[in-house]
Amino acid sequence: MAGRPATGQTPPVSFRPPPQLLKEFDATIEEGRSRSDVLIELMHERINKKQREQPTAEQPQFEAP
Repeated sequence: MAGRPATGQTPPVSFRPPPQLLKEFDATIEEGRSRSDVLIELMHERINKKQREQPTAEQPQFEAP
């Protein structure tokens, strides 16, 4: 089978935010935390918020790492 070998890790996802937005975002990150960790936490928070806004369907709540 061709392709790269399995790494056991989640595949990376990338995007290109405007430079000023990225600069301002990076300034909010506490020392010792990675940009990736903070973005994952924010994604969990947004999903949980959206799920709370739609109480008709029982959906599991994600927990931030």
